Amino acid sequence: MASMIKLHVFRGVGSEDLDQFWFIVRVVWEAHRVMDDNIKKATLVSALQDCALTRYIKKSGNHLNVGIAKIWDTLKK
Repeated sequence: MASMIKLHVFRGVGSEDLDQFWFIVRVVWEAHRVMDDNIKKATLVSALQDCALTRYIKKSGNHLNVGIAKIWDTLKK
């Protein structure tokens, strides 16, 4: 059930591996059979903290309609 999804926190600092985090996110979505992009975005953004969350907020321009691909691109930079 999508309401029970909790991802590991990603801070975007130190030795954290963004590719590994992204892989885990996709596996969790698949395991929970999450198809709705709004649920995907909510679970993804809720896992961001510190530098990663700040980067997301600044780059997204605080727009709520940012897609999954845009969030991923923002985190990579």
